[in-house]
Amino acid sequence: MLRTAALTTASVIVALAIWQGLSTYLFNPFLVPPPLRVIATAVPMILSGEIPRDVWISLTRVFVGFVSGCLAGMVCGVLLGRIRLLHELLDPAVELLRYLSPTAMIPIAVIWFGIGEMSKYFLIFWGSFFIVVVNTTAGVMRAPITRQRAAQCLGASQMRILVSVVVPSAAPYVVTGMRIAMASAFMSIIPAEILAADSGIGYLLEQSSMLLQTDRIFVALLTICVLGFAFDRLFQFLVARTLARYMSHIALT
Repeated sequence: MLRTAALTTASVIVALAIWQGLSTYLFNPFLVPPPLRVIATAVPMILSGEIPRDVWISLTRVFVGFVSGCLAGMVCGVLLGRIRLLHELLDPAVELLRYLSPTAMIPIAVIWFGIGEMSKYFLIFWGSFFIVVVNTTAGVMRAPITRQRAAQCLGASQMRILVSVVVPSAAPYVVTGMRIAMASAFMSIIPAEILAADSGIGYLLEQSSMLLQTDRIFVALLTICVLGFAFDRLFQFLVARTLARYMSHIALT
């Protein structure tokens, strides 16, 4: 634990040092503000409640879109991985649609749902759903056949095999898909809020850009980085505490 914390701290210090060097020697400080100036800009924004308010709004949108996308993706992935005919019918459509990025779907989301919250939820859902579908399908299809046959020999029904053997065996793939989908969700919220919102981190980024306030732009960018990093570490911590027995099966087979 101490080693991990020390390495993480060292990594952050190195990144800040590189940032400082780029701002001082390679780029105009107006274009790339140094870290201390960005932090000095962020402090009053935090104390005034501006950053906490935008963070809360963005996180709410990310949570709704991410959770709904993951749940739908897991259900569809299990069905596609378990039912061969369904996989053969729908997999080409999934493969076609998953190359449409959430940014590309912004115009149609605005037309379908307007500029309200549903359009943001939809875009984050879109950015999460296909990643989880593909990973869950792969995990279900690669569930060890020996385990399934052993369960059959012991009299387990197909539903019991699915719940007790296939889904736990697919857990590492599902978790990996969810982790990638989380990054996609945080990346999706920015264009969604830039083009169709009046609040959130993306809106702060867009407004600062219009006013050429590079300090505030970097505050918004740094906020997204910190939030994404924090939630990724939290996700890994929860997985290690709750799914450790399932995550180790790949190494054992």
